[in-house]
Amino acid sequence: MTTLTVRGIWLAIAALTAVLVGATAGLLAWAGGLNPPTAVLTGGAGFGGTLLLILTAVRFTAGETQ
Repeated sequence: MTTLTVRGIWLAIAALTAVLVGATAGLLAWAGGLNPPTAVLTGGAGFGGTLLLILTAVRFTAGETQ
């Protein structure tokens, strides 16, 4: 596989994982009694944080310094 293909696969895995974490965080926040807009913000923060963490970890483990 080419580098572009591998990067695409990693991006898809990272995005799907982040969506699952964000949705879970939002649902748990809503079930915990937060109003829907705050629960959506909680889910968005979970999504963003997870995506950044995974992409940073992939970049670190791949040894890319650029």
